[in-house]
Amino acid sequence: DLILMQSKTFERQGRKKSEDRELLKRLDTALSEHDAKKLLCAVDSQGRIHAASYFVYDEKCCYFLIGGGDPELRTSGASSLLMWEGIKFASTVSKSFDFEGSMIEPIERFFRAFGGIPTPYWRVIRLNGFLSLADYLKPKIKKMIGWK
Repeated sequence: DLILMQSKTFERQGRKKSEDRELLKRLDTALSEHDAKKLLCAVDSQGRIHAASYFVYDEKCCYFLIGGGDPELRTSGASSLLMWEGIKFASTVSKSFDFEGSMIEPIERFFRAFGGIPTPYWRVIRLNGFLSLADYLKPKIKKMIGWK
């Protein structure tokens, strides 16, 4: 159900599906053995799954790892409900909650609505001259053509 919801979300956003189904299954098995995961699904009275969210935790922190929802049912508020339930659950098993952030503006805005505090993470990479120029020009070109 989680993989289906994530796939539907990526399809709606026009993004390429990034997860490896087998990797997720292995991760889920390992986390189950350590009682370190929580999967929440919002299901209506007709049995339709509106959204699913997957949380990973230890005693220090609970992380929102994966989520998705049915585009046809996205106005139901199910994703917000699951996030709120995940935060409440986190308070019973961990000392903190980490949204894991996003560089995608609508997702960042969604997380921020729950009171998340943006924390920058730096990524240092070494590029050759051509790639450095392309990396520098990319946001400028996107702005010029109105890419969001």
